[in-house]
Amino acid sequence: MAKKPTRSQTTISEEEYSEHESSRTHEQIRRAHEDRSRERRKLTKKPERQTNARSLSPTPLLEGEENVGRIIATEGAFFVLRLEDGSEVRAKTYKGTRTGNPNATLVAVGDEVRVTINEPGHSMIEEVVTRRTKLSRHAAGRRDAFEQVVVANVDVLVIVASVGEPKLRSGIIDRYVVAGLEGGLEVVIAINKIDLASPEEMDEALYYRDLYREIGHTVVLVSAEEGTGMAPLKEAIEGKTSVFAGHSGVGKSSLVNAVIGREVARAGILQKKFRRGAHTTASSTLIEVDGMPGTFIADTPGVREFSNYELDSHNLKFAFHEFLRFANQCAITNCSHIHEPGCAVREAVEDDKIAIERYASYEKLFEEAKRSEVKRLEKK
Repeated sequence: MAKKPTRSQTTISEEEYSEHESSRTHEQIRRAHEDRSRERRKLTKKPERQTNARSLSPTPLLEGEENVGRIIATEGAFFVLRLEDGSEVRAKTYKGTRTGNPNATLVAVGDEVRVTINEPGHSMIEEVVTRRTKLSRHAAGRRDAFEQVVVANVDVLVIVASVGEPKLRSGIIDRYVVAGLEGGLEVVIAINKIDLASPEEMDEALYYRDLYREIGHTVVLVSAEEGTGMAPLKEAIEGKTSVFAGHSGVGKSSLVNAVIGREVARAGILQKKFRRGAHTTASSTLIEVDGMPGTFIADTPGVREFSNYELDSHNLKFAFHEFLRFANQCAITNCSHIHEPGCAVREAVEDDKIAIERYASYEKLFEEAKRSEVKRLEKK
């Protein structure tokens, strides 16, 4: 690792996620919903939204019947679905669309859905199945706790950062790491624009590469412009569905194009006045990678700020894996690692055994979590 006096090397233990889906009487429920949906459409009544989502099962592609599909793109009020036979249709939601994901975005790219195929422009999404994994954030501009799902049912989160313009920010990387782990995703970090790095910027990139690798995450140094580092990045996402996300201007869309080998995402240039990135991706899109069977990439809009959804101050520490080997040495059980006396994690930071940058990120996220928890209690 590039040596710095206040920075450290750490290890990790991986966190696993599990999910449980009910399967009892699924076929009976499905048939009952189909019958009711047909009758309601005939009577032009508006049924209530329900939340009894279930697992998908293969169904034949029949007009007027429910078919299985996956959301691959959005087009205004419509969603583009890829059906089981490989064909694509445009569909939209309606008042009766059922969902297993309450208090969250109704439909997101990557969602598995049931759709009734009608004449072009009139196909309807009947049901959104409970999400297996997700990348989500707190919905911007909303005071209530609403979960904005960026993409659903993906395997890998590729966090794209850059060595400069915009400057590498470990704080936003850590926010994405926490969001990815909370959503059940494997985390990969791609540090882009190494072809433009000064010697000092390259030292910084190497430092963070070693830091996050020692925590347990895959880190690659890449240049979307020159194609450097594409082989290890492709190896990390091969055979999986990945979402590329990051701060505006880090070259995320250019990197997606470099991985795929053709232009599928529009790349932009920095706004010169503020050295900020321009938003070149307006919405998430799921793209199949040629020559890599079973490999899909979701390109997402860049962000200037990323706000995590409903952080839990009690469980946040488990997303910082390097804390784990010191936590059992704390004097107080269930230590928050913020203010308690005899905290072994804080001592490890002082002894340069935990990186000060990572602990600073933890402190900031912890305080945000506490403020959010107070607001939720005040509303009750």
